[in-house]
Amino acid sequence: MNKLGSLNIKIALLAGGVIIALLILLFTQNLADRVQIRETQIATLYAKSLEYIANDESSSGEYGFIFNEIITQIDFPIIATDKDYKSVNFYRNIDIDTTLTPQKKNENLLQLAKEMTEVNPPIKVAYRDSVVLNWVHYGQSSLVTQLKALPYIEFLIGGIFILLGYIGFSYIKKHEQSSIWVGLSKETAHQLGTPISSLMGWLELLKSMEQGSDEYPKVLNETEKDLDKLKKIAGRFSKIGSQAKLEEENIGSVITNVCDYFEKRIPSLVGRDGKVTKKVNISIDCAENIHVRINKDLFEWVVENLLKNALDAIDKPLGEISFRVSEKGKEVIIDVTDNGKGIELKNKKDIFRPGFSTKRRGWGLGLSLSKRIIEDYHKGKLTLHDSTIEQGTSFRIRLNK
Repeated sequence: MNKLGSLNIKIALLAGGVIIALLILLFTQNLADRVQIRETQIATLYAKSLEYIANDESSSGEYGFIFNEIITQIDFPIIATDKDYKSVNFYRNIDIDTTLTPQKKNENLLQLAKEMTEVNPPIKVAYRDSVVLNWVHYGQSSLVTQLKALPYIEFLIGGIFILLGYIGFSYIKKHEQSSIWVGLSKETAHQLGTPISSLMGWLELLKSMEQGSDEYPKVLNETEKDLDKLKKIAGRFSKIGSQAKLEEENIGSVITNVCDYFEKRIPSLVGRDGKVTKKVNISIDCAENIHVRINKDLFEWVVENLLKNALDAIDKPLGEISFRVSEKGKEVIIDVTDNGKGIELKNKKDIFRPGFSTKRRGWGLGLSLSKRIIEDYHKGKLTLHDSTIEQGTSFRIRLNK
């Protein structure tokens, strides 16, 4: 993924997070406003009830209704004062020191009433709509206060989780990058190992061979192939991270060239009796004229990695590795199958992850590099097609024609 694409994703995630945060804030504030309106209605009902009783001399018996049906429903702080703000007639849901003198308690309650006025306007209780009898002051309940504070608490907790997640992912990313660099260094050594070992063998053979012998040209030809292989390896690593040039190639010929090179260099295990105890056969099933636009050097690297994985997986006396190339619609499908030990179910989801390997001396970069080469550079697909324990594994490459 390029830097612009990564930046766009980060901007989209940030914008999405801001939108979600605003929606939560608006919803919570709306809920708090609705609760506050309900409290205002209850306080107004209480004031109007007092006003009704004051204006109707025959309704003295309604005090019980006010105290039993209205006041008991009040769960927010409320203070009723006289018209001159000099004394408190009634208060509820207010924590106040009971050891204070009546005068001091009255002063404290009047101060609280003034503070409530800054939050909600007081409600007037009047006689005949002209003479003010009382003022009802009320504040916010603990529920409203908690609802208004809830979004900020959520943002704080979310911010802490995001920070911890960022630190954790940064550490994981740094660790993976370190593993990739180590793996890439080992992959380079691994790539160079086959042709260098082969060259050393050819060199020893040439030393013991007469220049005019019949085998001399053959050995010289194989030596040139190994030198060409070293040149290709150097070119592969220079192409990683840059735009790869794709050209139309005969896919069967490309696979055949890689297999021919390795087939002559695959070691056979020989027992003490001189008989071969392990041998691997490579077969290719491909029509003659299947052409695909590929980067030959990078695609050969993928074939080599799949071939090496198959060789490492085979633990039978007679190993079989097959390449089957077919066409389906606008796609070319390449199946690479072996009869090795297979992949365990628990490992299937991790085989393409950088750094994952089931081999004792593996560094887990071959398959991840191969997947990147096929999908990022060739716009194709590399997947684990099938794998059965003790029966074998099949990888599938899909390329657009």
